[in-house]
Amino acid sequence: MSRTIDLSDFSDEELTSLIDDATALRKARRESRDRERAMGADGSKGQDVRDPDHGAITTPTPREVKEEGPAHGAPGKAPSA
Repeated sequence: MSRTIDLSDFSDEELTSLIDDATALRKARRESRDRERAMGADGSKGQDVRDPDHGAITTPTPREVKEEGPAHGAPGKAPSA
């Protein structure tokens, strides 16, 4: 998988730019890898809640609880027949 790239014709500025770009890419990959969570003992994979796409389930609004709660056994008025 290794590739040989001839850098002997690169100027000092080009080499510095290449190294800076490679360092930035390596940092981005490490940060991405660090955000991923290890597999748990039960086989589930955790999520990083700081990730904007972590898939959190939002809490229901009070109106949703009032309307849907009795159907799920929550205390409240019995549905009218």
